[in-house]
Amino acid sequence: MFTDGKLTALRTGNTLPVLGRFCRVLLLLFLAQHFIAGYAYSREVEKKQNVLIIKSGNATVYDKVISAIERYFILYYESHPDICTKVDTTSSIPTNLKPEWSKHSDLIITLGSKAAKFTRNHGVTNKTVHAMIPMLPDKKSNIRDRHFQETDTIYLNQPLERSLRLAKLSTGGGKRIGILVHKNNRPAESILRKSENKLGITITLAEVVNSKELGSKLGKLLESSDVLLALPDANIHNRKTISNILTSTYRKQVPVVGFSAAYVKAGAISAVHSTPDDIARHIVDVSASHLSTKTNLIKGPKYPKYFSVSVNRKVARSLGIKLPSETHLRDQISAGKTP
Repeated sequence: MFTDGKLTALRTGNTLPVLGRFCRVLLLLFLAQHFIAGYAYSREVEKKQNVLIIKSGNATVYDKVISAIERYFILYYESHPDICTKVDTTSSIPTNLKPEWSKHSDLIITLGSKAAKFTRNHGVTNKTVHAMIPMLPDKKSNIRDRHFQETDTIYLNQPLERSLRLAKLSTGGGKRIGILVHKNNRPAESILRKSENKLGITITLAEVVNSKELGSKLGKLLESSDVLLALPDANIHNRKTISNILTSTYRKQVPVVGFSAAYVKAGAISAVHSTPDDIARHIVDVSASHLSTKTNLIKGPKYPKYFSVSVNRKVARSLGIKLPSETHLRDQISAGKTP
């Protein structure tokens, strides 16, 4: 029921003040509701991270690493909703990038030397992670470039001590380890002596100047070696030389410890290496430290954190060597153990 005053107002047609106030209240409620929703949405957008992956070419290995990166990023933001709600990744080779490509990314990941040098040449250094960079100096990788020393760089190579441990573990404690080296890529003497003392081994280097003397240098080296450790140097180990190296060592009954799954398949008894999944996992670990902070973190170059071991049991048996499981070898290396 209406009171006399309200009834009079309705009768006289003075309903506008009442309706006006009612509409203003509805409008304020509507604006407040949408402002809060819009604010929440903007906060959600802020927490989405855009990552650009630049690969050095169209090799299958790059695509495998990228697929693994995307998978690990999903696990990352699902377990860290306080940092980001989603990580959008896009990938490209340098020649396919659009203008101003670096301005729309919260983080840039490069795979291989070519992609890393591309970002360097365009002056991009902040929020960048370089991966799959060969450590040995050569004209293509130029790892000693200051750019790689001052940015977050993950080497493709394994640390020498990790490979030496595998060489000893794979041979049941072989202490005399021979290594073919190119004149321009000799390991630092201090590192060699430190590894010898720490692991209880003797390292003999045979320096090769050119491919013509490879056979004679290898033959002499095998006379004083329990195992030949192959390091990833294309000057020594390449498509033209690997077959001859494996044949010569097999004849001398000296096992070869390689640096890749492909080398093991070809005839090495074992190898420590990082798979595409291992590489991606480390990349996301490093990337997470960038995405979780507004500051630019520069941690410098580092060896692969995660690694795998491959073995060739057929070749090992023919040499009279009983190899432990791949998992056992990896765990022993991780724990810093040797026979």
